[in-house]
This record gives sequence, C-alpha cells and structure tokens, in this order.
Amino acid sequence: MARAGDLRQLFELTGFRRLFSSRLTSQTADGVFQASLVSYVLFSPERATSAAALATSLAIVVLPFSVIGPFAGILLDRVSRQRVLVVCALARAVLLGILVVLIAAGHTGADFYAAALAVVSVNRFVLAALSAGLPMVVPAGRLVTANAVSTTAGTLATLIGAGIGSGLRGLIGGDDAGVAFVAALAGVVYLFAAGTAARAGRGEFGPMHATPGQGVLGEVGQVVLELADGAGHLWRRAQARYALAALTGSRASYGLTSVMAILLYRNYFTGAAGGLAGLALLVGAGGLGTVTAAFVTPRVTRRISKQMWIIFVLLGAGIIEISLCLPFSSVLLIVASVPIGFAAQASKICVDTIVQEQIDDAYRGRAFALYDLLFNVAYVAAAALAAITLPATGRSAAMVLVAGVGYIVCALLYLSRRTSDPSDPSDLDGFGGVKVRRLSSAAAQPSPMTTVPTRTAT
Repeated sequence: MARAGDLRQLFELTGFRRLFSSRLTSQTADGVFQASLVSYVLFSPERATSAAALATSLAIVVLPFSVIGPFAGILLDRVSRQRVLVVCALARAVLLGILVVLIAAGHTGADFYAAALAVVSVNRFVLAALSAGLPMVVPAGRLVTANAVSTTAGTLATLIGAGIGSGLRGLIGGDDAGVAFVAALAGVVYLFAAGTAARAGRGEFGPMHATPGQGVLGEVGQVVLELADGAGHLWRRAQARYALAALTGSRASYGLTSVMAILLYRNYFTGAAGGLAGLALLVGAGGLGTVTAAFVTPRVTRRISKQMWIIFVLLGAGIIEISLCLPFSSVLLIVASVPIGFAAQASKICVDTIVQEQIDDAYRGRAFALYDLLFNVAYVAAAALAAITLPATGRSAAMVLVAGVGYIVCALLYLSRRTSDPSDPSDLDGFGGVKVRRLSSAAAQPSPMTTVPTRTAT
C-alpha cells in the first residue's frame, strides 16, 4: 500500500485516524447491509432474476442519486461534514429497522424498494463527505497514499461486512427471517459508525469556510446555481475533467461486467461454481486486486504520472476482459476479477487524488457529488443496455467485447489528451512519464495541514 514509514506518518495524524475509523465502521455496515439485500432480492430460491428485473432493481436503487447528489454537494460545502457523518449513520440505523420489518414479512414491493433506496441514498452523503474531508486532515504531499489507504481499507471493510453477512445467512438459513437478522445486524453497526464519527470535532473535516444556512427553501432554491457554479469550476480544471471522463467511461464497462456476472452466477453456472458462493469468490478475487492496487499505485506514481498509470491499467483491464471472460468459465472469471479489480481501484485512487488536488475546498463537496453522479448514470446506463441485450443466463460474447473495448477506448482517448490544456492554470502533472510541477494559483494555496505552497472523488 505504501512504505511503512509513510503509513506510520499518516496514522500519526489524529484527524486522519478519526476519518479513517469513520470510514471503516460505516463501510463495514454497508457490507452487511448489501449482503442482506443481495441475498434477499437476487439469490432467494423463491425469486427469479432476469436481466430486466436486475436492471430495474439497480435503477431504483442507483438512479435517484442523480437527484440526491447535487443536494449532497451543496450540504457538504456548507455544513459540518463531521455532523453529516453522525446524522447519516443514525438515519440509516432507523431505516434498517424499517427494512427488517419488511424483510421479515416477505415484502418486495414499492415499500421495500423505497426503504432500501433511502438507505443507499443516505450513503451518498457519507462517501462524498469522507472524500471531501480527506484533504482537511492530510497534507497535500500524502494524498495519494491517504487515498490508497482509505479507499482500499473501505473496500475491504465492505467485503468483510459482506462476508460476515453472507456467513450468518448461511448459518441461520436463507429464509426471510435469517435475512432480516442480518439486516438488523447492519443497523447495529451503523450505530457504532455514528459513535465513531461523533468523536471528531465539529469542524475537523471541513468545510473551511462554511456559508451560513438560509433555511430549507432557501438552500433548495440555490441548488441549480450552486451546482452550475461547481460544474463550471470543475470544467475549468482540465486535468480533473479528463480524468473524470476516463473513469466514467470505464465505470460503464465495469457495470456491464457486473450485471453479466450476477446473471451468470444466478442462472448459468451450476453446482459449486454458481450461486451466491461462486459470486462471493468472484467478489473476493476483485478485493484481492483492490488491495494489490493500493500497495502498488503510490509507488508507481512516484515514478510516472498518475495520468499515465490510469492509461496503463485501463488498457490492461480491456485486454484481460476480452481474453479471460470470453470462454465463460467460472474459474477464468474469478482469475480475471483480480486484474480488473486492480484497474478499477488503481484508476480511482489516481482520479480521487487529481480531483482533490485541482478543486478548491469550497467546491469539493459539489465536485465529489458530481463525481458520484457521473458514476451512477454510467452504471445505470450500462445496466439498461444489459437489460436490452443480455439473455437471462447472462452469457453474451458481444457484451464481453463491448465492455473490453470500452476500457481500451477510454484509455486511448485519455492518452490523446496527454498534452495539458493551456487554458487550465491549475494543472500540476503532465501526461508524460516525467512529472512536471508548475507554480499556479491553485498550487499556491496552502494545505490546512502544512505551510508548504503545494496543493487537492469517491
């Protein structure tokens, strides 16, 4: 992940430790919750899962972030991000109580999806707050390592939570009562997450200059103007703009692969190779790739630019997608999941850091809200395409080719922008293999953790 000395220095920062603890507890609860949701909706013996049904479920849970995201961004640029973490954790604990009742009663209608939607929607505020708050507690020079540690540990916490939830489901039984128990456990962990976030100071995670509140109606009335202003600020930072575009495109390819994999393990692979157990192995292999990326990325980006590393890993993901996924072997899919997970995490670490470096603190909440919005729209669009083209079994050579070529195209288009946009005065790194640091108005802004004049998704 990083050298031992770097990690030791990072964890000596009290603010980072508190933010890191908040992430771990929150994302562990997310994993337990996701295990209950997936087993209840997708792998219950009483419920069949088609491509259209899966896409509809994803759209119901994910697409409303397009509405939530802008409000999250405005909120995170105006009020204490620490308070957002506490309140959101408590809100999700309450919502999990409602879901437990619905699951125990066997509901899968609008009431169930509304409650699930509320839990996942609140999570947007949490993840954006964690990303926006990181530059407040870490010096600019350590952001790559901090992002690698934070996002990877968060992903692992989610996987561990999902493993705990799936294991409990297997021990207790896969009926609705067993799934309800797992969901209740997620609610308890969310209470722990609230207590962890409450240990931090009110202003410890920013924003540095919070705008006084104007009341609910006044804030809602400002959303369009504020979001447009944030989008304009992001657009003028060419490095951040290009990085987000590349990552958004790769997210669509990842979405196609994810939907296909769920259907394959639900309806195509049989015996020990299929079902929830097979899908768990696939997810675990992706987690291994995620961990490896966190070890490798900070070291590689000391030698080449973050932009070139994004290009390399996306090209690799596309080649591996096509070569290993086309045989439609459960074993090969699990093997492919390692480098694909590596590419997804390595590129995200770099893009998170680029956005944090380029965006002023007053705009970071909105920037990461837009970041989430682009991710979610790309993912839902991929799910819609899968619903139209995939058979119920999930086996489609054409879909594998589309996803693999998508990774490659994103890498090549990003490579074509290897010359920095001269209209962007905040660019710090060139697209070539050699890093170039230029003094700029953004670079001259001191980090809250240091007086050295060097300056920073989801």
